[in-house]
Amino acid sequence: MELLLLDKNFQICGLIDDFSSLVWNRKYYECGNFNLQIGIKYWEQFRNAMYIYSKEFRETGILKTLSYKTTTQGTDIQRSGQFLESILADRAINKTQNFKNMITEDIIRSLVNTFCINAGTRSISNLVLGERRGLGRSRTMQMTGDNLLDRIYELCKEDELSIQLWYDFDNNKMVFEVWQGLDRRDTQNINTWAIFSRNFENILEDEYSVDETQYKNFAYVAGEDTGGNRIIVEVDRIRQGEKRKELYVDARDLQKDENTTDAEYKEILKERGIEKLNEYNKVEIADFSIDTLANLKYKTDFDLGDKAVYKNDELGFNVENRIIGISEVYENGNMTLDVSFGNDYNIKKVKEVI
Repeated sequence: MELLLLDKNFQICGLIDDFSSLVWNRKYYECGNFNLQIGIKYWEQFRNAMYIYSKEFRETGILKTLSYKTTTQGTDIQRSGQFLESILADRAINKTQNFKNMITEDIIRSLVNTFCINAGTRSISNLVLGERRGLGRSRTMQMTGDNLLDRIYELCKEDELSIQLWYDFDNNKMVFEVWQGLDRRDTQNINTWAIFSRNFENILEDEYSVDETQYKNFAYVAGEDTGGNRIIVEVDRIRQGEKRKELYVDARDLQKDENTTDAEYKEILKERGIEKLNEYNKVEIADFSIDTLANLKYKTDFDLGDKAVYKNDELGFNVENRIIGISEVYENGNMTLDVSFGNDYNIKKVKEVI
């Protein structure tokens, strides 16, 4: 594998064709990151480098940290950083944004356009909007005072979406897009299935955990005004058989202006309630190491963001969820894959365990 080093203007300033270790952490609901360990011979090439690019990766890395260490075994240099999406974290939503009956993807694209593209002195050079896919549900909402990248990922998570900011090397453009992984569950027949199980001999090690400690399923959202005149809406997400677990949300920062109807304002409050309840989800995660020589091939049969199935016959259930993280580890000419699978509570029991 060859890694190109690019300077602040995306001009080539070096090339790495051997390294001790590269960990490439791809994430669906947050910005990914990487860690590169190299020999001292590459030091000069790194002096002007800002980005790491490879045709084998969809992502481009931004170099942010340096670690230098000399021992009796020799000298190691470690460079680490985040993927290109992290530049959006350099912008704040400093002016109130109102969105009426807009789908999630269009809201996100509008935010990027307003604060990063057509933003005067705040504009980010070479950043453009890419393909529009029409993803997400319709929303009426208001926001201000948030970190742009954090807010975008919050919106994505609510609709199981993600973003990518990929570098178009040939045209020297950073292209921003909203996307969603494929459905590879065995309950559909559009895409090939991706089922991970020890019985299928395609995982080497696995861990599973579920945590309901902070779970809430019903919200009271209180908006503007005081006392008996205060506007309060309820958000009910109680599933069949669940006990009621309430949350109170103070949303007086959301204000109703002359262009907002009562119904629209209540929708804005409801969206805030949904956002807050998502911070109090049940959390379910399965982590496993993939056998790269087994039946499912990476980036062909499964990839980051795909909705797949994890079967644990020993515990007696299936988990149907999205692949939210994939760590590619390159060492000694070999690659290993570690997969993080799901973070929302969605168990389907397949047999009784006595």
